[in-house]
Amino acid sequence: MTHLLVLLALAATPTPGPLQRAGQALDQAAAQVGKTLESALLEVKVRVALLEHLKQDALRVGVKVSASTVLLEGVVRTRASQSLAEEVARSVPGVERVVNRLRVEEVPSGSPVARAMGRVEQEVADALLEAKIKAHLLEVMGLAAFQVEVEATDGVVSLSGRVQESEQRRLAEKTAQAVPGVVEVHNLLRVAK
Repeated sequence: MTHLLVLLALAATPTPGPLQRAGQALDQAAAQVGKTLESALLEVKVRVALLEHLKQDALRVGVKVSASTVLLEGVVRTRASQSLAEEVARSVPGVERVVNRLRVEEVPSGSPVARAMGRVEQEVADALLEAKIKAHLLEVMGLAAFQVEVEATDGVVSLSGRVQESEQRRLAEKTAQAVPGVVEVHNLLRVAK
């Protein structure tokens, strides 16, 4: 009797026929095309953002997208472009992670020790500039300034994060531009909806 029940249970469970298997295959293919299309669209958005902010330096930046991760590869002329490229890519909606493998094209000048000392001095100057901008933002914006991330490289500043109003976005940019030592400001702040 038990064998009969098992046979009836197996007979009641239909095995997928050719049409059902073809439908499943089409569904899987459509899902894959959808993922590929999303990745391609995200790649285009990142490339456009890089061109807007890095200008000519963006032409030598390769962009690859896998799911919501962006890989940046290639060569740029300055440390500022290297750092800014990562910030710009991260600011694009849909990007969750950025892997920055960009290299700076070194122009030979001076000894290796002199170049290393120059880099250290510049990193200290960048950190000092970031601190000055953050202090000014706190003075002008109050608690809203805690939502603004500041990144400075060679006087090129990027502002990222999320603020509550578009006026705060404009105020943050204006405040950063007024700080001595700032060469250029890239406002990547998003307004919360």
